[in-house]
Amino acid sequence: MTMNFTYKQTPIHYSSIGSGEPLILIHGFLENKNMWATLQRELSKNYRVLAVDLPGHGETEAIGYIHTMEDYAEILLALIQFENLQKVSLIGHSMGGYVALALAELCLGQSSLQTQDTQAGSEQINKILLLNSTPLADSEIRKQERNRAIVMIQKYPQAFVTMAIKHLFLPQDQDRFSSEINTAILEAKYCSQKGIINTLKGLRDRKERVDVLKKVNDKSLIVLGALDGVIEVDATKAVAHATRTKVEVLPGGHMSYIEHPDVLLNTLKRFLSQQ
Repeated sequence: MTMNFTYKQTPIHYSSIGSGEPLILIHGFLENKNMWATLQRELSKNYRVLAVDLPGHGETEAIGYIHTMEDYAEILLALIQFENLQKVSLIGHSMGGYVALALAELCLGQSSLQTQDTQAGSEQINKILLLNSTPLADSEIRKQERNRAIVMIQKYPQAFVTMAIKHLFLPQDQDRFSSEINTAILEAKYCSQKGIINTLKGLRDRKERVDVLKKVNDKSLIVLGALDGVIEVDATKAVAHATRTKVEVLPGGHMSYIEHPDVLLNTLKRFLSQQ
């Protein structure tokens, strides 16, 4: 079921199916809530599963001049409060993982203020799964790549989207997942030029959240692709070890939900069911 609520005069679109403990699925850059269709359907057998279109993606329009991870986190907190959800678990793919940690930080910060709003405390977040994601900030080289991408999207928007989506898949998987790549490209074209630029700025400027991960390590899991070329796998594994955060490494690259859907589903079910 697709619904929306208003945040700063902008309708935020999301879907919700199933019943039980709430679970929010957070898409990555150039993705939207539709990327979760299969997982959302499977997980809805045991959970109430919500998937949101963040500003600049899917059906939700861009907001302002930059989409920071903090902005996205505030939107998710507004959704939690709008739906009156309790003990929410989060699954974030790539950028969605950055947003999940920003939301955890927001809730931890509000909890430290000893607010009377129980929905704002750290206990509001149940579990966090970072899928093909990292708590690390962009490297200087990666920031320069974001800046070049902003210039390219201004000049060649369609070419940028096509190239960016193909880059998410391993070279050896381009033919095997050609149908999925084409679908992802079509979905990415729902992103406006403004939305893409705003989000690239937010990705470029996001801060490291290793300390946040350390605070929620007992209820977090990082799932990585062994050959992921988008995030720093070895550095992320090192952070997981240093923060005592559980990590699982799957074969393949950055698109584990497409590359190994059955293995990922079993991993999600196992993690979510753990007490």
